[in-house]
This record gives sequence, structure tokens and C-alpha cells, in this order.
Amino acid sequence: MAELLGRNLWSWTVQTFLIAALGSLLPLLFRLRHPRTQLAYYRALLLACLLLPLIEPWRHPIVTSATAQEGEPSAGTAPAIENSIRTEAQLPGSVTPPPRLTQTPRSPARAQLPWTRVVLWGLAAGATGRLCWLLAGIWRIRQYRIAAMPLYPIPESVRAASAITHADALFCISADAPGPATLGWLAPVVLLPESFLALGDEAQCGIACHELIHVRRHDWAISILEQIAAALLWFNPAIWLLLARTGLMREQVVDAETVRLTAAKESYIDALLAIARGGPVSDLAPAPLFLRRRHLTHRMRALIKEVPMSRLRLLFSYCSIAPILAFAGWFAFLAFPLVGSPRVEAAVQEQSAPTTAGESMIAANQTPTPLPRRIDAETGAVDSVPVPPDPREPVSRPIRVVETAADRAAVIALLERATQNAKMHLLPMRGYSLKASFLAGGDAAYTGSGELTETWLSGRSWRWTASLGGFSIVRVGSEGQLADESHVAAVPMRIQMLRDAIFWAAGRTAPSNAAIRTAAVELNGQPGTCVLTSQMGGAIADTRLWEETEYCVDNASGLLRIYSIAPGTYAVYDYGRNLQFHGRLIPDRITVTVGGTNALEAQVGIAEAGAVDPGLLTVTQEMTAGKPAVVLSSAIRFSMDVPDFAGGGAVRPVIVHAIIDPSGKVIEEEVSAAADPALAQPALDLVKKHNFGSAGDAQRDAYINVRFGAPAQ
Repeated sequence: MAELLGRNLWSWTVQTFLIAALGSLLPLLFRLRHPRTQLAYYRALLLACLLLPLIEPWRHPIVTSATAQEGEPSAGTAPAIENSIRTEAQLPGSVTPPPRLTQTPRSPARAQLPWTRVVLWGLAAGATGRLCWLLAGIWRIRQYRIAAMPLYPIPESVRAASAITHADALFCISADAPGPATLGWLAPVVLLPESFLALGDEAQCGIACHELIHVRRHDWAISILEQIAAALLWFNPAIWLLLARTGLMREQVVDAETVRLTAAKESYIDALLAIARGGPVSDLAPAPLFLRRRHLTHRMRALIKEVPMSRLRLLFSYCSIAPILAFAGWFAFLAFPLVGSPRVEAAVQEQSAPTTAGESMIAANQTPTPLPRRIDAETGAVDSVPVPPDPREPVSRPIRVVETAADRAAVIALLERATQNAKMHLLPMRGYSLKASFLAGGDAAYTGSGELTETWLSGRSWRWTASLGGFSIVRVGSEGQLADESHVAAVPMRIQMLRDAIFWAAGRTAPSNAAIRTAAVELNGQPGTCVLTSQMGGAIADTRLWEETEYCVDNASGLLRIYSIAPGTYAVYDYGRNLQFHGRLIPDRITVTVGGTNALEAQVGIAEAGAVDPGLLTVTQEMTAGKPAVVLSSAIRFSMDVPDFAGGGAVRPVIVHAIIDPSGKVIEEEVSAAADPALAQPALDLVKKHNFGSAGDAQRDAYINVRFGAPAQ
């Protein structure tokens, strides 16, 4: 998401700079000398630049694929495995043949500085600084106003200015104000320097008229909005350029109106010069000053050299400028497009020539052979047999490799939007009371009907309970402490899986350097996009890889529908009851299958937390007196290589789903998918007798890719 935001912010900045720079130059080329129309022109140009993201067409990467059937996701981020087995997000290591499996130490992935996030944080810090500077300016103006003395008695020149402008304000004399300035909207105040009293009546009337015209035009409020825009978009030179031109034209319009009302051009020019000679005049943002030195030359020239312009010439000039700016905008949109979420189009497949009945039968019994996969020394991609067909797998050919930076950013943004809605333990989440009734099955220690509840007020105050078969647990989290009412040595596999599926659906999204492939599918009859991620950069195949994690998202709603952390395991999210909670659509039914068996079927309900007894959310001394509570980690993936295996030259993976206790011992295990059913039990035996090393107090939910026949490194 950060990468996409950074790219679009850069594109928008370049677009506005090109349009604003050209738009500021064109009035000079056409020799326009009409402040009132120029002010409207610059304001319209500024507004168009700010609204460009809403006006221009966004580029949406096209994802093409054939249709497939539905399936859905599960969740997981995981702590580091403190042992010697490498994760699939890293280079494959070597192990010796069973039963002596020697794994290479896990080495962290090459650290890369997230420049996009650094730049975005820098821009946010700059905007915060500019806003603080603006607030400091407002506070300084307030101090000037407090210290100022009301002008009394009101000079006749000021009364005359109020009469001819049909505006009124409180005039005050300030020893601190750098020059005449207007502030306030509902109760406007005009600050005048002490030198104002020494001016002649005509000069005083001109200055008062100038400030009262600002009051009549509500320029204080407009100036505040301009300064806020300048602060938030401080990094965009186009905004500063347009604001400078707008400010100059505003002053020239007020100057022209003042001279028209007073019919005293010479005395007004003398007043400008008198203020300029009075000493340094600093900007008093956000108050419109009577004089800013950078505007003095332009304002004097406009007053002295009046250049009348006919309506016909103005119309011709602006009608000529419009198509030039339109062409510049079109070029900017094409050269620096804004990128949105991908769109999915079904691929049109060519029909082959008619075949005979015998040929059709032969074709139906043939399994398509995937394209060969390279053996890549950097990524460790190896030649594996295809993942067995699974009726729950939504992805079929063709699968498109996402290569360009724009397409990658769009796909990652799609995943972040989908997974963000599915996570229930985020800080902005309102307090809730959740209840899930579920049925657990499959090859697990605890099966049957069960119930899980959670009361969540914040990340530092929560309580959850679960019961399944003869097991029950009551766990409380309060102010960084975590304890059980009665200590449990381990939490059953199905309960840990259900908590992941409910509270951290697809908790581990694709890293920025992941290899990404996409496929268009149908999810409950609606178009969807399935995203396959891995770090097998050297792999080429027309089916899903053993190493890929899968996310399937509904295109229309952006909801996560299917999550498969590994082949054979699918979590399906159903939103049929439209379960809304403060802007989130919560899945009301979750089904998880492992190895073709229904592992979990859960019905979910959620409501406001309401009033909660504080005693239920308190960790007592009795609870902490026993052994520490076992922390449940989210699902993780890693590999075990078995090179000493006669597999005919191709790797034969088996995905084993296992629960690993804090000491590294496997306490529950099951097969998620196997290239060869005969290897399922040997894989289970290898995993079961292996110790995966201590992980502190964390119980790990692991999907282990046991790769029989992997080449030794």
C-alpha cells in the first residue's frame, strides 16, 4: 500500500507541476493584464490541480485468466523459528537423509531500507511542521491583537472608507504589526502600524479602503484555506507557484477596486511607498498584509501602467489557453498515470478442431504437464512434481506473472485492503463481544462441537474462552499481562486454527519483494482475483506451486473470500448474513478444510462489548502464580529437505500441518497435501520425531513442506 501511495503521490506531483508551470507561463505569453479574470483563472487552475486524482482516468492493471471455482483463505504471521530449519521465504538449505535431518541455520532475508515509507514519513513530518508554523503564526497574530489598542477616535478618513466600501471592522493600532493587516471572519479586525497616524487623509482612506475590501471579500478565511493547502502539500512546488500567483492577483484586484472607489491613485501609491519605507515588512501568515515586498514591484507597475484589455481579446486568450492546458494534462496523464486496483478479464480461449470420440476420451484422461521450472541458484527454485488436483483449488490456467512495478503495487494494494478488513485485533477496532459455535473434524486430537468467545476492548484489555471435547480454557490479557484461569500446557490444533481464521485472517500478506502471480476466478458466481505469492523467483509453471500462498478477493466488494496458506488447506469466508460492525463486514460463516477433510465449520456472531465486569478482565495473582501461559503464534511455513531419496529426479513434496509446543516438540500433525500418497506417512514420521527448537513460550502453528528428493546444497 505504501509503495502504491508513494508512486501515485509522485505521479500527481509531476502532473501538477507540468500543468501549473505551463498554466502560469501562458498568461505572460499572451500578455494578459487583467487581474480580476487572472485571479479567477489561477484559482480554477489551483482547484483543478488539487482535484486531478478525481478528474483523470486511473490506470487499472488488467489481470486475465480463465474462470475457476470458489475457495477461501486462512491466516498467519509468525514469529521466527529459533532452530536450524529455513523458511520458504528464504533460500533452501540442505539436510542430510532421514532419519538424520541436518538443517542449515536460518539466515534473515536481505534487509532493504523501505525508502517509500521513509519518504512518506518525511513528507508527513514536513506537513506537520508547516501546520505547526501556521498555528504559530495564528498565535502571534492573536498576541498582536491582544496588545493592540482600538483606534479612537475614529478618523474621518476611516469613516469615509467604511461608507464607500459598505464594510466595517474594528481598527486597532499595533506597535508590533509589520504593516496594515486584516484578520478574523465573523468579527474582523484591522491592525494598523503606528506610522498610519502620520499619513495624510487620502493615504489613510486608501489604506482603510484596501483593508475593508479584504473584509468584504472574506479574504481572511480564503487565506487560511490556502495556507492549510500549502502546509499539507509543502513538497509540491506547483502548489506554491499557484498560491503565489493567486496572492498577487488578489492584491492587484483589491488595489484596482481601492483606486476606483477613492479616485486617488497618486495618494494610494504614496501610501504604498510610505509603508515600504517604514522598514522591513515580514509576512504575517495567514493574515492578508497591505504590503508584501515581493509583490510591491508588480503592484506598482499594475497601478502606474494601466493596460486596457477588450473582452474579445480576453475571450480569445483564454479560449487559446484552454486547449493548450488540456493537451498538457492529457500528456501528463499518459506519461505519469495514477494506478488503481487491478481489473480482471476472463481470457478468451481458442476452440480446437473437433476430435473423435476416442481422441476426446484420451484427452480427458491426460493430466496437463506444467511448464518446466528452472533450478535457480539464488532463489532455490527446484523442479517439483505438480500439486495434485484439488476440487477446492479455485485457480486454473492461465496464471499471469506480475512483473511491472505498477502492477505489483496494485496487487499488493488489493491484498492490503482485503486483509485489513479481515483482521479483528487492530487498534481502531471498536470493543466487541464475539461468539463462534464450531464443529471440528479431521485427524486432530480434539474434535466434535465446540465454542469460542472473546470480549475485546483493546490490545491491552481482552478475555477469550474456548471449549472443545474435554478441553477448556479461559485466558485474560490486561496491561501487558497474559494468564489463564487454570494453566493449560497446550491449546488444541483446531482452536488455534479457528482463532487465526477469525481474528487474523491472512495475517501475513505478501512481502514487497515476493514473486507474485494472479489468476481471474469466479467466487460464488462473481468475478474475483486470486493472488499467488512466494519467493520462488526462478519458478515457471502453469499451475499453483507448492511454495505459493494464495489469496482470493471478490472484485466488487474487495472482501477476502479464500485464503490458502499452503496447498491442501483452504479457509472459506462467507458473508451471507451481512454481519456489519462499525463499517466492517464480518464473515458470519468460516469453513476450513485440510487434506480434503472439513477441519472446521464455524458460525460467528458479533455485538458491541457493552458494560463489562472489570473483574473478568483482571489478571489475578493466583493466575500468575503458576506456569506462564502458552502464547499462540499465527501460522507459518518452512521446509525440510530430504535429499537422499530415489524420486526419479523430481522433488516430491508433502505439506504437513503441525502444532509445535514451545520446546520444539510436535504435539499434533496431519497431512495437508502430498505429491505421492505413499510418502504421507514417512513425512508425518519425520516431522513427529524431529525437534524444531525452542521458541520461548510460543506454540507454533506450522505448515512444513517436506521435500523428498530435494538436491543437497
